[in-house]
Amino acid sequence: MGVRNLILVIGIEVEVDTAGRLRLGRSGSRTDIINLVHPLERTIRSAEGFLLIGDSSEERFPGYSYNAFTETGKRFYCLDLGGLSESRGPTTGGKVYTSVAELPEDRDDLTIIWVKPRSAARAVEVAHDADCRRVWFSFGTGHRDAVAKARELGMEVVEIGRCPVYYLADKPRACAAHTLLVRVTGSYRRPPQTDSDSQRRELW
Repeated sequence: MGVRNLILVIGIEVEVDTAGRLRLGRSGSRTDIINLVHPLERTIRSAEGFLLIGDSSEERFPGYSYNAFTETGKRFYCLDLGGLSESRGPTTGGKVYTSVAELPEDRDDLTIIWVKPRSAARAVEVAHDADCRRVWFSFGTGHRDAVAKARELGMEVVEIGRCPVYYLADKPRACAAHTLLVRVTGSYRRPPQTDSDSQRRELW
């Protein structure tokens, strides 16, 4: 077991392992007592073949997320509602799909949406057509009508507001710096935000 941290507390060894579990014990004995893995870490780190939806026609192509997922080796499929067929931004020329019919079949049931709020309900419907059952609304996207549409279609809303790149185990340097800021402000550790009518923390 890889150990990320080791602390002695009143003679009891406390370890935080690389899976984020807090363990304590004495004389070589160990017992899991707290799971420190954030639910959103678990969601994005276990997802492979998830759907990333943007809309270049409204200046909402998720170029930085595309780059982060590409650099860290995550398997994902990007669908652009504006008809863009190649990625823009830090990673240029990458594959982008323009319809559900084009998507490969080996997809996860998670979709990440980054569009303008007025287009979010349409993006939800596209994700549902692609057999997605879980939806993560990235920052500036989670309009209450879109959230309601997702639930009407039987989809689980896993987050409204925070960027999924924060919760990757590895990320590009610029994203890592932003994630550090989000940790300092306390936003990172907040539970998943799933109420579209409540006050939310998104970028900070």
